[in-house]
Amino acid sequence: MQPELTEAQMLDVWESGVRQEPPVRALLLAAAAAPAGEEVADRPLAALRSLLLDLRCGSFGDVLPCTIDCPACDESLEVMVGAEELRATPGTGTAPAHGPGPMTAGLTAGSYQITYRALTGRDLLGLVPADPQARRTLLSRCVVSVEPPTDALPDEVLEEVAQRLPDVDPGADTVLSLNCPRCHHEWWAALDVADHLWAEVDAYARRLLHDIHVLARAYGWSESDVLTVSPARRQFYLEAAAG
Repeated sequence: MQPELTEAQMLDVWESGVRQEPPVRALLLAAAAAPAGEEVADRPLAALRSLLLDLRCGSFGDVLPCTIDCPACDESLEVMVGAEELRATPGTGTAPAHGPGPMTAGLTAGSYQITYRALTGRDLLGLVPADPQARRTLLSRCVVSVEPPTDALPDEVLEEVAQRLPDVDPGADTVLSLNCPRCHHEWWAALDVADHLWAEVDAYARRLLHDIHVLARAYGWSESDVLTVSPARRQFYLEAAAG
């Protein structure tokens, strides 16, 4: 059974994440979908994405509406993406399920013997996207050990690690194959499931808070009173209050 956010949980998650950075929001959402007490920050990225997709499907349905501009002609495209399409990894089929911890692997790059692991949600915390060193910082976090020891691996070695990360965490990145009906340009576009889900939670929570405000003024109800009323009945009362 897929996890589902109740309206009360929606407001709690929104309140906790509204002033946070995207990686923190992603972990808040994933925690709402995970078994109680699990430290979701230590899941690899593909496993986190799977949790987020489950939560999205349970709370908002299996189809994700997306808007994207064609990079060739700027045509705005409305795309309906099925959740199962997002669970597939291009070139490898369906991404396998992961346990709670990241997988590790090794490689030889130049004179270095490197053990590295899949990136986790925790690795994304504290990064500043505008920082020119952000990519290097992120890749360095997934390096478990180096022989001979060094304080800083060369950039080209870290890039070799980056190229191999999909092998230890297939499905960590979500990309869509798109075709513009106007100019027939074909391209791959990234879709951040966490950002998409947060936008839906944010919009729903704000509408719900507005409804609570209106009904509280009209009938003197508390927030908990409003949340006990079904959405269909609530809509009736909103229309009645509006006259």
